[in-house]
Amino acid sequence: MSQSSSINFGVCGIGRMGRAHAKYFSESASPYRLVAVCDREAARSRELAEDYNCKAYDDINQFCDDPDMELVIISTPSLLHAKNAQLALDKGKTVLLEKPIAVTTNDYLLLQKLLQKYPERLFFGHNHRFEPAFENAREIVASGLIGKPVLVKLCKHHDFMRRNDWQMRLDCGGGQLSVWGPHLIDQGLQWLGEPAKQVHSQLQRVLTPGDGDDHVKISLSGTGPLLVEIEISNCVAIPGPYCTIYGDRGALLYQQNQKNIELKYLSPEFVWDDIEASSEAPKPGEGMHRDHNLPWISEIRPVQPEISMWAQVEIAMAIHLYNALRNNIPFPVSSSDAMEVVRVSELVKAQNPQFNWAK
Repeated sequence: MSQSSSINFGVCGIGRMGRAHAKYFSESASPYRLVAVCDREAARSRELAEDYNCKAYDDINQFCDDPDMELVIISTPSLLHAKNAQLALDKGKTVLLEKPIAVTTNDYLLLQKLLQKYPERLFFGHNHRFEPAFENAREIVASGLIGKPVLVKLCKHHDFMRRNDWQMRLDCGGGQLSVWGPHLIDQGLQWLGEPAKQVHSQLQRVLTPGDGDDHVKISLSGTGPLLVEIEISNCVAIPGPYCTIYGDRGALLYQQNQKNIELKYLSPEFVWDDIEASSEAPKPGEGMHRDHNLPWISEIRPVQPEISMWAQVEIAMAIHLYNALRNNIPFPVSSSDAMEVVRVSELVKAQNPQFNWAK
């Protein structure tokens, strides 16, 4: 592949996610070249620049003026995401915007304007769309193995903890609705297959000394019968599965470590016989049903590929973005997908006015 097909990129915001983007995009099978990094703490920029032999900036305006850079990955503090994206776009760059893509209503409105102005240059980093377990589960459900889904439960159970970093402060754009909410809302909407028609939620502050939410419960439904339940919590002493799906022919689940998918489903050859509900009381010994010996099949499938989920979501996002920019293959996270995540988040905030949400 010719050198001209490579993508020169820069990372703005050298925190945990900024370093991850620098690492995995540089190591991706698709040709990316890190040419610049930027952080308001100059020492961070210099340190990472030395690791990758690239330029270091501590001023975002100078960084975005760098003529060698085509793509800017924005991973600055959450409340700066939308404004920083606007700056980079106005200076002619293509932007991959880290979540939460919009923390405030004003951010949401700004992104709508930016998408109208730069529809081909703004991409959204909902990287957990590419979790291997999520993709494996989607394939299983699409195959019809567990039948028609009735309920999808997505639960991110963190350690039982009094989290006290900036991501539990609302004035920093924190709270679990902004931290993990975008990931699970995005996955939930993919299961729903349409924009949410009904959104119900309850947010609580249980353990954190910050003023942000550390226990989140959201339910989503559309025009069909499927219900999606989302739970994100820092106060679960006994974690449950990350994902549980009930279908009319079986169920699947996978745990928080996302290593294996557990399945129990009716034999594909099995066909229900015709029965009617009786108005009479069951005779002694008959019980309430006669489905005691169903042909169940149970199995455990290792999630593929067998790679760190944290690495795979970054690698897959890099490959998909490269294909979008160089091969005109649509990026899986569409703009409408990303904006629907924000719309749902805004509804959840409105339903929980007890929190002093950032304006």
